[in-house]
Amino acid sequence: MPHTNLPNLKHTAFGGAWSIHDTATCITREEARLNFKCDNADKLKKDFLNLYKQWMFEEQKIIGWQAYNELCYTNGTSDSFGQFFLRYKGKKRLRLAKSEYFYSQMCKSLYFDKNFAWLDEDEIRSGDVVLVSAPFSNTGDIPDYLEKLLTDCDEASVPVMLDLAYVNLGCNFKIDLSHECIEYVVSSLSKVFPVENYRIGIRLQKQKFEDPIYVINENDYNYINLLGAYVGKTLMEKYSSDYIYQKYKQSQNEMCTKLDLEPSPCVIFGLDHHNKYPEYNRGSAINRLCFSRVWDGRMKYA
Repeated sequence: MPHTNLPNLKHTAFGGAWSIHDTATCITREEARLNFKCDNADKLKKDFLNLYKQWMFEEQKIIGWQAYNELCYTNGTSDSFGQFFLRYKGKKRLRLAKSEYFYSQMCKSLYFDKNFAWLDEDEIRSGDVVLVSAPFSNTGDIPDYLEKLLTDCDEASVPVMLDLAYVNLGCNFKIDLSHECIEYVVSSLSKVFPVENYRIGIRLQKQKFEDPIYVINENDYNYINLLGAYVGKTLMEKYSSDYIYQKYKQSQNEMCTKLDLEPSPCVIFGLDHHNKYPEYNRGSAINRLCFSRVWDGRMKYA
């Protein structure tokens, strides 16, 4: 893909990372869209944010999340990424893991140029800035180096953004959010529910840093996607945060057995450790296949 080291796999049966267009959640989404109303924008925004903060951690073993009381509605996670990169562009050396989410790799090339190093190519140094997905974009699992990375960032005063976009595709993920280095925790409903085009996300912080996202979330403006907030709130009220995981876990196991893959902790993925499917390589030793569009009938495979 442009400005990344990643192939464009959207045309392939198992390429990309997509929500499942699950029949029940599609019906709920459409009912919410048709029934949308907003008599009080500030109340809708606050109700959405407070619900999302509780909902996303319900089935996890994540500690320290309660301290993140500065909440903003965002247009997916990419909205948060963009402001994060702009904040540190020209000031810090960006650090990413290989096979990270394509948007982050694109911004790496566009904004940081040579002021960049992959996480496995150098130690954490003062003057770095880190963005890491957990669960990780390429495996759907918590990186085994995450705790050490966060400890190193604490010691070097390196700011970190944690991308939890996949956290509600699995259960019992363990992350310690109490590390001082973590400035932002972000997530989105776009991989959990069929709302890719509704742009429904959240940014959590312990301390306020005023940027465009904060400004449009201010009570005097509430210049946010109110339809997205309403649809997201409706879906979270009706479906538990492990709904997709529990409903599709057996389908994942069956698909992985059929294709000779290892099930990812995120239910929409299967992992190829033996390079049986090299066309799905994203820059690391593990090839990732996404089952969502095959399950919901948008894609076919032989």
